Order: sequence, then structure tokens, then C-alpha cells
Amino acid sequence: MLRPSRTTGHLLALLALLAAAPAHADEAEALPTSPDPTAPAEASSVAPASAAQAGQAISPGRRALAATGAVIPGLLVHGSGHFLVGEGRTGLSLLALGGAGTGLVVGGLGGAAVSGASRRVIAPIILTTVTGAGLFGISLLADLYGVLAPEGGTGSPRTALPWVETQLGVAYVHDPTFAYRSFLVPGMDLRLRSLRLSGSGWFALNDDNVRLRAETAYRFLGPGTPDGPRAADGSFLEIEAALTHHRYTSDGFSITTGEVSVQGRLDLAHIGPTLRGSFAEMGWGIGIEAYRHGRRPFEGNELLIPHFAFGMYLGHEGYPRGEAKAFYEHRHDGYAAGAKITGLGSGVAGHIGLQGRLDASPRWGLLADVRAGSAYVGRLSLLMRPGGSP
Repeated sequence: MLRPSRTTGHLLALLALLAAAPAHADEAEALPTSPDPTAPAEASSVAPASAAQAGQAISPGRRALAATGAVIPGLLVHGSGHFLVGEGRTGLSLLALGGAGTGLVVGGLGGAAVSGASRRVIAPIILTTVTGAGLFGISLLADLYGVLAPEGGTGSPRTALPWVETQLGVAYVHDPTFAYRSFLVPGMDLRLRSLRLSGSGWFALNDDNVRLRAETAYRFLGPGTPDGPRAADGSFLEIEAALTHHRYTSDGFSITTGEVSVQGRLDLAHIGPTLRGSFAEMGWGIGIEAYRHGRRPFEGNELLIPHFAFGMYLGHEGYPRGEAKAFYEHRHDGYAAGAKITGLGSGVAGHIGLQGRLDASPRWGLLADVRAGSAYVGRLSLLMRPGGSP
């Protein structure tokens, strides 16, 4: 059995890595597009004029060399690309993040080996390993982004979110184990200041398979509804509780999952000016699953749900604008489930994916994502915000 006290303490310790950096709404001056000559020196330290001038002076050839350096030797020495363009401070920060990630992965895998992956300690081991992999991957992609992105970044975040947003989409799942393929996917988000209520459903069109999910979340900091304080950027920190019921009627079983997680986003401009327009996400959570096979009694199981992502904003002002991200989710209870890996790692890893959203106007938008695990999942949804709220 997992021990909640250990898991909770571990989540809070990991969360401190993310929560230490986001700016509050009254610190918006700390990330100016161009330095304000009347502002104190400290306020413009995030994006000094010298860094902006250096970005303008980088030749295409040097930028291409830095991008190559971000991969070789950057795959092992993160920040190499930034060192090559003269952004040593950002390069050192990325090197430190990559080193911390490597240390956590080695420590997690070492702990698993020493303990024999005992169920008594597997929760902190998995959370440590996934967090380390997240820091490693995020610092690697951030180095590449920083040397390729235009000055000022690829886009800017939304600093306010709509009160109501609905979606209606279609999805396709290729899973050789089950008969379902095509799905209708409706959903809705309702927000009131820092509170969010969400509901969604996946309804198979060629099989008797339904997945229903309800979420409630409270946002401690970051963008909220337009009637609340304006956020300084897209960074946020929130806690979420969710209940999911997945019914495989034609296969004779169902799964009901209750979960709680803490998750956040950090705009990477806080690390260096060349990373403006990019962001990182991390989350840690735990769930309890109840399986039901026909008329047999329920069977319980624990579920760990850490995840991480690296992404970028698209567009600075007006429309269209949006964001895109690459992500890893450790959870195994969705349609993509966990990755198929041979050997000792079989059944451990989760799935990877890409997600993007594009807001074409204040009222309309599109959401698309693809996932790859033991199955392949693709979805395209139409987004609507009644009244054209932002």
C-alpha cells in the first residue's frame, strides 16, 4: 500500500521547485518587453538591454551553430547552445536544471534497484524519477528554443481566462486490444475567479464504451477570470480533484478513479530573457482506482499521476494566437495508457504526446492533441466561448 503521509510530503517538496519562481500580478514590471529607463535597476534585471542587443547581433550562421551545440554536446551538457551565443547566465541555469534532473533520475532508479521496487517506497521513487526526467527534458528543449526563437519569443500568454468555454470534438483511438475506434468528445469549463469546474465525456461511436470525468480546481496564483486581478504572466499553481468513470460495457468491466493532484506552470522568461515565450509544466498526484468485473466485488488499486511538459506561446497580440506543448503523462488509465516496453521497464512508463490550441477569435478556437502509449490517440475539438470572453 502507498503511504499518504510520505507521498504528500514528497509532493510538497517537489512543488517548491516550481512554486518558487512564478511572479505575482504586482510584479508585472519584472518582465518588460523593453527596459523602462525610469524603473529601478532590479526591475529590468530579468531582460537586460545587453541581452537584447546581443540577440539582435546574432548572425544566422552562429544561431545555426548554437542550435547544433544545443543537441551535440547539448544532449548531455544542457545550456551548450546558450554558451555559444554568449548567454552564459542562462546557460548555467539550464546546466544546473539538467544536472539536477540527472541526479534525481539516477537516485530514483538506484532506489528502485536497492529496494527491489518495493511497494512500500515505490511512490516517492516514481515521483522522483519522473520529476528528474522532466527537469532533464525541459532544460534540453529550453536550450534549443532559446537559440532559435526570435527576439521577444514566439508569443505571449493570456493573462485572463474565459468564464465559460465549451468544446465539441471527435477522436480516434487505435488500440489492438479493444474494438472501439471513433469517439464524440464534448466538454465544458466554468470559472469563477480562482475556482474552476470542468466536465467532459468520451462516447464511442462503434462500441459500448464511455469515459466520464468531472474536475474541480482552485488556482492559488496565475491567470483567472477577467473580473479578478491581472496576472503578470502565464505562470500558475493550482490543486485539482477529479472523479473519472470509465465503462467498458461490451468487455464486461468498469473503472472508477478518484484523484487529487498539484500542478503548475512556470514561464521560462524567469530563467533567462532568451526563453521569453516558452513555459514548463509539472504536476504530481495520486489516485485510487476501483475495478469492477461483471458482478464480482470491487478491486482497489493505487495510481500515481505525475506529468511534465515543455511548451511555447504562439502570437503576441490580437488573433489568431495560442500555444503548443510536448508532454509526458505517467498515468495508465486513459485510452493511450502506458508505453509498451520490453524487458524490466515493461509496464512502468506512461505515454507521450503533443497538444496545441489556436484561438481564431475571442469566440472561436481549435484544440488538437495526439498521444502515443500502448495505443495511439488523436483528437480535434472546436472551442467556443459564449459572449466572446477572452
